Amino acid sequence: MAAGPRRARQEEGWGLAASLLVALVLLVLSVVALLLTRASVRSRVMERSLDLQEVGLLGRAFSDKVSLANSALLAGGESLSRDTAPARRRFLATAERLAARLDTPEDEELVWEVRAAEQAHETALRALMNAPTPQEQKLARERLARSHGRVREAQAQLERKVQERLAVESRSSVWVDRWETGLLLLASLLGLAVAGVLAWVLHRRLHPLRREAAASAHRFQALVEGVRDYALVLLDTRGRVASWNPGAERIKGWGEAEIQGRPNSVFYTSEEAAAGRPERDLSRALQEGRLRTEGWRQRKDGSRFWAEVSITALRDEDGEPQGFSLVTRDITEQRRQERVQELLAEAGRVFHQSLDPDLTAAEVARLLVPEVADGCILYLLTPAGELRPRAVTHVQPEREASLWEALRRFPPRSGMPPVVWEVMRTGRSRMDVEVETDDLAASAETDEHRLLIERVAIGSSMVVPLRAGSDTLGAFVLLTARGHRRFTQADQVLVEELAGRAALALENTRLLREAREAVDLIAVTAHDLGNPLQALQLLLSKVQRSQAAGRDEDVRKGLVVARGQAQRLGQLLHNLLDLSRLSSGKRLLDAAPMDLGELAREVVERFAEAAAEAGCDLRLEVEEGQVGQWDRIRLDRVVTNLLSNALKFGRGHPVTVSVCALDADHSRLRVRDEGVGIPPEAQRRVFERFERERAARTKSGYGLGLYIARQLVEAHGGVIRLESVPGRGASFTVDLPRLPRLMEETPVAESPPAPSVTRS
Repeated sequence: MAAGPRRARQEEGWGLAASLLVALVLLVLSVVALLLTRASVRSRVMERSLDLQEVGLLGRAFSDKVSLANSALLAGGESLSRDTAPARRRFLATAERLAARLDTPEDEELVWEVRAAEQAHETALRALMNAPTPQEQKLARERLARSHGRVREAQAQLERKVQERLAVESRSSVWVDRWETGLLLLASLLGLAVAGVLAWVLHRRLHPLRREAAASAHRFQALVEGVRDYALVLLDTRGRVASWNPGAERIKGWGEAEIQGRPNSVFYTSEEAAAGRPERDLSRALQEGRLRTEGWRQRKDGSRFWAEVSITALRDEDGEPQGFSLVTRDITEQRRQERVQELLAEAGRVFHQSLDPDLTAAEVARLLVPEVADGCILYLLTPAGELRPRAVTHVQPEREASLWEALRRFPPRSGMPPVVWEVMRTGRSRMDVEVETDDLAASAETDEHRLLIERVAIGSSMVVPLRAGSDTLGAFVLLTARGHRRFTQADQVLVEELAGRAALALENTRLLREAREAVDLIAVTAHDLGNPLQALQLLLSKVQRSQAAGRDEDVRKGLVVARGQAQRLGQLLHNLLDLSRLSSGKRLLDAAPMDLGELAREVVERFAEAAAEAGCDLRLEVEEGQVGQWDRIRLDRVVTNLLSNALKFGRGHPVTVSVCALDADHSRLRVRDEGVGIPPEAQRRVFERFERERAARTKSGYGLGLYIARQLVEAHGGVIRLESVPGRGASFTVDLPRLPRLMEETPVAESPPAPSVTRS
């Protein structure tokens, strides 16, 4: 019993739907037909309007012709044909267009009547022009007036005909418009009825689905907003933010209102955004469907964090891109812990393998950049109690260059920089999470120094001492770029751990190196002191025999050679004494006014015989007046070592010693030989201790001469440089300030340490 009514209701519903559909189809067809009819009627109305416009143009062309003809006749008629020709051409062209446009024979006949009347008018005009007598001219004027009237009458008749057709078409258009309005009103009412029925049906049918969808959306929204450890972001097809959960606001700092519509490139660092990384990631996700990546991301305040990011391309049922979903997780601490273990392991490897303190210092600085900081300066304490930068590095080469330039031109004085000295004194680290620009400006010595500091753009700083037991060997100065990242307590703990290990490694390598150098020094010294002593003993024995035999010339020659060996022995002893004082950190200089040219002249005279024995033409070029505050004994050692080297490696070639003024405050000493020269790979290592140029391995000496020369020159605040071309000799240049800044020991801010060899 229940199935019958239910089936009847279903059939009734289907019937109603079919009836509505048929009614809609008929109504649509009626409307389409009516619209087509309306378009046709309006087209005809437009055509008749254009016909009427052409009739008006025809009349204006004829009026222009008549006016021009009257003017020409008053002027004598000579220019009649020329003046009226353009107006008549317009008249004929308009008549041709009208004849083509009008589609009934009756209309075409009216057009031709107008043309015939105009032709008669033209003929009468010609006859008037050619009439020889007044009587004939009078008859021609009468014919001209009659033809003029016929043209106007034919034109008026044509105009009335076109206006009648236009009126008929206009009435048809009005009728069609009324029918169209009625049908549209009927269609609107029927459409409203259908819409009401459908809305009622859809409401009954879709309300449960809508309620379930709302509940599902609410549950999903609660799930999304409850996720606090992940940033969930939806992007549109252009990569702009379309949706944003509270986890994203917590991790990245932007509120949903201020981030909506912004490109996803704002989440990347400025370097990666400039390199096009955001666009490449979206392109890869679109190609591969999903992209997982890790890297630095940027928060609203400019700070950075290490993120794990998953980008998924969203598509519709047809596979068309609809946007992207981004899931981001902050794994900075996790990565930091991993990197701490890696850094400590790598540091242990470096500390155990490296036996060179300078290389150890450079490696430690390299480990900290860029993992912990953007820049690092390693200060080490000299035996004289001064801080010297031994390693400088920065992630940006131009800022590293600015750091080196600032350290070269404005080396740290006692008590400067104050923060570093405070850390050295207390042995406790100092961290400034946010460095104020005013504090940086206040620490600058000059405006130029301030500009160099500003180029580095320091945002956060940390100073950590290097302590080995109760001794403080130096300090790490770590820097971050402004707007990049800030130091944390975890960074401080890590760097303190590395600094402790680095201090022990530096102390161990220093002790081991000194022990090895002491053993080498003892061995080489015993050998090289024994050679001149043995030679001196043999020479003295020979001199004794020659004197007994009465050979005075042999005695003289033997004494000359013996004196040379004694000079060599004395030079070795002086070098050893200077080396001992350098290693102990004792004060080296005893400066007083002296003439550098006179000193060079004395040393050259002292080496005259040695130069003659080596076959060298020893030349001296001195510019007078090179007086300064220098230690005469130490500079004598410098010139002696340089000249001794030049005679040794320039044997058989000229050797030149020159002294001149460099500028108002500096003097220059140059020793040049034209001997074997120094290979390019060895030139950067010629001033290191216990190293000799390869060609010198067969010669005596143990690589101290140039090392001591450099130390003594730098103790005067000067600079020593080498220029050499293999096979064309070598030139050593010493630039000395006339009023040097006295120093306890010589290490100053240099370029990043390079492997080195010494010629001695």
